[in-house]
Amino acid sequence: MPHISKQKLKRETLRQLDKKLVSTFESAYKSRVFTKVFRELFTRTEKIMFAKRLTIVFLLSKEIPQHRIVNILKVSPSTVAKMSLKLEKGKFETIIKTNKK
Repeated sequence: MPHISKQKLKRETLRQLDKKLVSTFESAYKSRVFTKVFRELFTRTEKIMFAKRLTIVFLLSKEIPQHRIVNILKVSPSTVAKMSLKLEKGKFETIIKTNKK
């Protein structure tokens, strides 16, 4: 599991980090090197974590029971429950729409 330093960053620093991450991905996408950038930037563990999160969203959106998702992806019930609540609140609409394309 990826870990974050216990030393807290300032809110402005976090905002700048987020902005830079997004702009890097946007530039990589426009220049058609997104896959390469993604593979260079993230560890195997991080890629698995992202893939599981996306799959949880997709399976929940297809109304797959939470207990089945837990068994299929080997994630905790609390993880799936949290993602389900976020889905109900409309948090993952863009992800779901993107996948339908």
